[in-house]
Amino acid sequence: AALALKRNIGFHSDCCLGGLLLPFVDKLQKMGKLHGLDYTNIPLPVFDFRAKGVTSISADMHKYGYATKGSSCIMYSSPELRHYQYFVSLSWTGGIYASPTLAGSRAGGVSASTWAVMVHMGEEGYLEVSERIIRTARTIRKGIDEDISELEVIGNPLSSVIAFRSTISAMNIYGVGQALAEKGWHLNSLQHPSCLHLCCTNLHTKDGMEKQFLTDLKRAVK
Repeated sequence: AALALKRNIGFHSDCCLGGLLLPFVDKLQKMGKLHGLDYTNIPLPVFDFRAKGVTSISADMHKYGYATKGSSCIMYSSPELRHYQYFVSLSWTGGIYASPTLAGSRAGGVSASTWAVMVHMGEEGYLEVSERIIRTARTIRKGIDEDISELEVIGNPLSSVIAFRSTISAMNIYGVGQALAEKGWHLNSLQHPSCLHLCCTNLHTKDGMEKQFLTDLKRAVK
């Protein structure tokens, strides 16, 4: 973002996955709600309009916003930038044609249901769910770090996504993924490097779910 600002060009922050999670995690940290958890001493990086140079942000409401599919949104740092998104044709035979998005028309049901879900959840609801998700993700990360030496967590995940790879060349990490799938855990397979990743959601926060995952993961490795 700083480089884009220096060059006087736009910078887009892709928050499609974490756009409805990270802001609440940031607030939870400031409220002290995550004290006592492992890996909480590292603050989240500034990724939104507080970072000078960020001109647009995208977020998917159907992920951690818990709305239906098709409810993604894009935000701009100023009304002037938003106007560049609009499309207007003066030469159409039917008269002036104008659209605020790439889609010429869209049903309003998705927007209405998204609004209803967000009003129902409210800030307190999102804070509560986000805290449960982060606690679950940190528990799983700690379990891999401390109790499954055959696996290595990649990077320093501060949010809900945990990627891990094999520390043993003879062990096929994708085989581990297949073994987990047989137990009902469907993780994403990645490459460069070969690894798996788990995206923790509210479904994973049910009582005992993280312990069951770690148990099944340990058995899959063995």
